[in-house]
Amino acid sequence: MVNTITMKDVKNILNYTIDNNVRLQEDGKMPVAICLEAEAGIGKTSVVEQVAKERNMTYVKLSLHELDEVGDLLGWPQMEYECQVAKKVKDKDGNVKLQILPGTTWLNTKQLENKDNAMAFKQTGKTRMSYAKPAWVPEYNENGILLNLDDFGRCNQALSQAIMSLILTQSYTSWKLPQKTSIFLTSNPDNGVYTINTQDVAQKDRFLTFPLVFDRDAWATWAEKNNIDGRCINFVMSYADELFNVDDQGNRICTPRSFVMFADMISGIKDWDNPENLSFIQTIAQGCFKDEGNKFASMFGSFIRNKMHQLIQPKEMLTGDWNRIQQKLEDTLYSNEEWRADIAALLERRFSNYVNAWLESGDKTPIDKVKKRILNFMDNPKRLFNRDMYYHMLKAITTEHRRQTSALLYEPKFAEILK
Repeated sequence: MVNTITMKDVKNILNYTIDNNVRLQEDGKMPVAICLEAEAGIGKTSVVEQVAKERNMTYVKLSLHELDEVGDLLGWPQMEYECQVAKKVKDKDGNVKLQILPGTTWLNTKQLENKDNAMAFKQTGKTRMSYAKPAWVPEYNENGILLNLDDFGRCNQALSQAIMSLILTQSYTSWKLPQKTSIFLTSNPDNGVYTINTQDVAQKDRFLTFPLVFDRDAWATWAEKNNIDGRCINFVMSYADELFNVDDQGNRICTPRSFVMFADMISGIKDWDNPENLSFIQTIAQGCFKDEGNKFASMFGSFIRNKMHQLIQPKEMLTGDWNRIQQKLEDTLYSNEEWRADIAALLERRFSNYVNAWLESGDKTPIDKVKKRILNFMDNPKRLFNRDMYYHMLKAITTEHRRQTSALLYEPKFAEILK
């Protein structure tokens, strides 16, 4: 059985690797490359881009399956000429003379023909072949550069060998990647399902490989940050296993990526209870999913019948008038006076994820609003969430944003829950 990690774990690995690579380069060592291996559509490329964005790094993505020639990746060969360099100087009479500088340099034809150059060059007669630095190579960034070699498993053998050289030295013949560059690869697993070029041991030893699996809570957190329709988030949190897991025949209804496209398609439909709209949503689903046995239609119908699409949204839970929110929550969480633990768990996670997204958004609203609302939940005469849910809520919020949420830890009721 292959050991796997979740998408939440991989962010920690990526952030550590980036910091550690800077340290390795400062010690004169080569950075370590990481390969993220996972099923299609799980979000492996997105998490790499997200880490780069959060760290203000320059992000460069090369889709390797679109490249045919090694030159597209590493640059094309060019002739270079060894030259003596002379600096143009004026003597006391204003006459321009050439002052030969010590040593020689190698220049290509374009550099030699540059009329605006303040230097003069005299060829020694020696030539060599070098490689022009590719256009995708970025300038130095103090915060670092993240190079994502996407779909590594689909590139041809010649490109694969060239990538090994790039990983080992972060350079190719006559050019180098800027300092503070980390290289990450993404690939689908070589499990017979995908068209993958198998890598031998010598190639795999050039980088570390982490197999990833889908994580519902990590996806839900991402979805809150990226404004995915809240009704669709509720649906995933209710049916993630049925939607994304592979069955015994190797089939699954959809990937997280295809579901996001579906969510974006139906987000413009306001009333999901309208029979015509519901029928139209089912028609859209037929173009998005592989729904053998009508599984999706059955799940979505059950979701609508149980009114899960009508659950209060986390933004309203945080910012709405408490008297109105209190009544809404009680009406939602109690059916014939019986507390619905399943719905409470879903709402707690939506609220926690939304608060984390809100804290990362740059919103200047004080954290005291979060504190007051959680106390509203806890002090409500009718139980809204249980102790375990409050523990998860507080832990999730304070762990992700320690600096912003440190004030929450001094609230006695919260400290009691977290101890």
